[in-house]
Amino acid sequence: MKKKYVAIIISILFNIPLSALTNQANDTSMIDFSLYYFVDLSDTYGGGEIFSGEIGFSRSWYGACLGYGHFQSQSTFILKVPVENPDGQIGIPFDEMAIMKNSSLSLKILPIRTSWINAELIFGIAFAKAEWSCYKSVDYSYSIVENRFTQLIRDYQLIKSKHFGYQVGLNIVLCPLKFADFKLSARMQDLNRGGTFFFVGGGISLKI
Repeated sequence: MKKKYVAIIISILFNIPLSALTNQANDTSMIDFSLYYFVDLSDTYGGGEIFSGEIGFSRSWYGACLGYGHFQSQSTFILKVPVENPDGQIGIPFDEMAIMKNSSLSLKILPIRTSWINAELIFGIAFAKAEWSCYKSVDYSYSIVENRFTQLIRDYQLIKSKHFGYQVGLNIVLCPLKFADFKLSARMQDLNRGGTFFFVGGGISLKI
């Protein structure tokens, strides 16, 4: 799964027209502040979304960026339990929620930098602090005559954890204005004992 995400990012980069390389921008330093919105295409927490902010520095073909984001996911877990009905089982839904505070420190390589479009390859470290409210156990009784639960008690647990890992990504930066850029972005984060996330989205970047 992780190799698939990396392959997607690399394939996007190599499909950028090589003609963009013929109009290199000036070798100047730049500081920018970016706001992003991403959706998570992985099944680690059943999807989700993240809002993040990032401050970056770039010069010539290299740079660095520091980011912080807030991730939230809401999903429904269906627990199949055996009952005496024609199907032999029935599903009990559990509404689960995950919240994660995410920080990252990354280096950037800019293989394409022109006056109207840039490409940024991103790789670095990531740290996350997560809280997950999820299924723990269930106590139930089922009536065959009434064809319904006569007792249903759901028990949840709150799991708190911290994770350290790495991220890789790609930004396609459109530069129609002198003071702001528009970014299309894809990021993969692999966290130790925290799952793998594939974020796709975009945002706006203000040049300082």
